[in-house]
This record gives sequence, C-alpha cells and structure tokens, in this order.
Amino acid sequence: MKALGWMLVAALAIPGRAAAPTTREFSELPPGRYTIAVTGLLSTVCARAISSEWAKLPEVESASVDFEKSSATVSVRLDRTLKVALLRKTLRRAEKVANLGVHYDMLAITYRLGR
Repeated sequence: MKALGWMLVAALAIPGRAAAPTTREFSELPPGRYTIAVTGLLSTVCARAISSEWAKLPEVESASVDFEKSSATVSVRLDRTLKVALLRKTLRRAEKVANLGVHYDMLAITYRLGR
C-alpha cells in the first residue's frame, strides 16, 4: 500500500502537458464578438482604414482595430451571419483606402466571451 502511495505522489509531481487550445477555422461568424489577429499594420492609419471599412458592413455592429496589439474586435449583429471571405475582401478595400502599399491579412479568429 505504501508503494502505491509513493507512485501516486510521483505521478502527481510530474508536470503534465497542458492541453493545447483548440483552434477552429471559421468560414462564417455567427452573432457574437470576435477577436481577429491582423498582420501588415504600419501605423494607426491602417487601423482606422480597416475599422472604418469593416464597420460599413451591414452584418457588423461595431469594429475596432488596435494598432499596438495588431488585433481587431468585431461584433456581428444578432440577426446576421458574417462570412470571413467578406472580411478578407473588405481588407483589400482598406488597403486601397490607407494607400500605403501594404497587404493586410487575418491570422486567427477567436470568439470572445464578455467584454
């Protein structure tokens, strides 16, 4: 019995691998709030161009881009579904609006809980 106790203590002392966060590839975004990693931002001009173009979409309730963190937050309206392809297409328009010769891309989309 004593040996079993020591084996249990030894097993608990060994650090286990943390479960890797599950990543999900989105093609459509149902209603909710999402964080999107954005690449290619050169300045706050880029951030403003992207957020203003995304905010024009009828599916989007609000959009903001944080230049310092290279991330965006997009809220999809309750009665709408937003296609990721449309977000990418709108990024191309934002590239033209910013007129800095840059290429924006989205790396990861994460559903946000809370604020």
